[in-house]
Amino acid sequence: MARSRFAWQLFAGWCALVAGIVVACHWLASVELARLADAQQLRRLTDAGGLAALLLPEDPADQAAALVATVPRRADGLAIDVVDADGLPWGGTDGGKEAVDGDRAAAVPGLDPAVLAEVRAGRVASSTRYDAGSGRRIVTVAVPVLRDGRTVGIVRVAAPSSDAELSDGQRRLVWGSLVASAAAVAAGWLVARRAARPLEELAAAGRRLADGEAAARLPASDVGELAVLARALGSMRQQLVERGLQIGRQGSQQEAVLGSMIEGVLAVDARQRIVSLNRAAAELLGIDPGGVVGRPIQEVVRNADLRQFALEAIDRGEPVEDDIVLRAARDRVLRVRGTPLRDATGEGGAVVVVEDITDIRHLENVRRDFVANVSHELKTPVASIKGFVETLLDDRVDDPADRRRFLEIVGRQADRLGLIIEDLLSLSRVEQAEGMGDLPVEPVKVGDLIRTVIAECGPRAEARSIRLDVDCPPDLVAEVNAPLLEQALINLVDNAIKYSEPGHPVRVDGGTAGGVFELAVRDEGAGIAAEHLPRLFERFYRVDKGRSRKIGGTGLGLSIVKHIAQAHGGSVTVESAPGSGSTFRILLPARRG
Repeated sequence: MARSRFAWQLFAGWCALVAGIVVACHWLASVELARLADAQQLRRLTDAGGLAALLLPEDPADQAAALVATVPRRADGLAIDVVDADGLPWGGTDGGKEAVDGDRAAAVPGLDPAVLAEVRAGRVASSTRYDAGSGRRIVTVAVPVLRDGRTVGIVRVAAPSSDAELSDGQRRLVWGSLVASAAAVAAGWLVARRAARPLEELAAAGRRLADGEAAARLPASDVGELAVLARALGSMRQQLVERGLQIGRQGSQQEAVLGSMIEGVLAVDARQRIVSLNRAAAELLGIDPGGVVGRPIQEVVRNADLRQFALEAIDRGEPVEDDIVLRAARDRVLRVRGTPLRDATGEGGAVVVVEDITDIRHLENVRRDFVANVSHELKTPVASIKGFVETLLDDRVDDPADRRRFLEIVGRQADRLGLIIEDLLSLSRVEQAEGMGDLPVEPVKVGDLIRTVIAECGPRAEARSIRLDVDCPPDLVAEVNAPLLEQALINLVDNAIKYSEPGHPVRVDGGTAGGVFELAVRDEGAGIAAEHLPRLFERFYRVDKGRSRKIGGTGLGLSIVKHIAQAHGGSVTVESAPGSGSTFRILLPARRG
């Protein structure tokens, strides 16, 4: 849309304002002139009529002569006559005939009834009519002739209106208004040009700034608003310079951010050529980042699923997401997200974000297995309890020995169910303490803690003819949570007793080495095959499910040990081989030793 210049807009507004003021003033002046002319004419006629009324003799026969002798010398151009109180003529003036073009009847017609009523009441009255013959307005004034407070006659004074003189005055007023308007318009144009010149200079300076001329001079102005605008442009120039420097810094920062991201970022254009990739993407995909920019993705990325995903992200033009598997010595699951990319040329492309979710997927599988194992572990004792209780309720067992045996089975299954629930609660409390990171610790003598564990597990070891040996310095002190560490050690010693053959010893050692506090439990049992070791600390994982349930294990003991060690900021390890026994170690940071 075309835009007019500021000077023209300002000048147009000024002209409209001047025109409105001139028209309004001319109309008001014309109305006021007409009013003043009419008032002057009425005053003139009234004065003439009043003078005539004063000069009239009391004898009506002498009135005409008196009017002829006196009125024309005092009121030239007037038509005057005298009537009685009923409006009938008493006399007239010859001079009045000449004043109204010899048409006396036209100049002084009969009185209007309303005017006649006003005069009879002793008041001066007036009326106006249009004379078609002369084409002018005739103004008539009726003045009462009073004798002893009573109206005995009426002096009528008639004369043409002063419209001609009024028209001359209005023409002079029009010419004066036009001259004043022209002067005001000329002054307005000069003012508009003077007001617009600083704006034009600022606009020119702004165009130079937009063209990249950072050193463009900004004009000064004595107008406050324009001075503020000039300062704003100066500030904007400084900001543009700083913004350019900032963009350069942001480019470097962006490269640094992309380089430090855990997620891989890979950008390709519409022709599937690599635009950029960060270090994480190169490591995940096994790509050398040097020299790959500008090359087709088919030549760089060996995984066909990822190449197909990048092509789909480019073609669809909307965000897409998928999981792909990278086959290698250790398969990795990658979550890939593609987002459309629009460059300055509008050709398009896609940005592919690659995230390694192998560990997350593993945790999901562990969680799913945990739910399934919990359901299975709880279902077995519940089903057993329910079956035997229903049998007892149906009175199908008459032998007291069988009934006692059934009740003993129900009791054992209830105890097993209680152990599972207790272990689950313990595991939940340990995980909560581990997640909050505020586990309360205190200095504890490790020898006293081991002796407490031996006292707890001693009866079970004696029942199986297993000796418990201890090797720990008597002055060894560690900052730990004594109840939790005692529970973890009891679980390890109890497992060693359960899975050791009678007559074989179980050894508990404590010590520090290299800033690490260590508790080790060694047995001479059957040992554990290597394929079971990575999953040994998972919930409900059992190497020998039948034997574990037979000896009363819940499958949660080693998982509790692992989380207790992690809550202390440490870890748990296992060394074992079939036929060589097992060694479990709890490794914790040695805060005090």
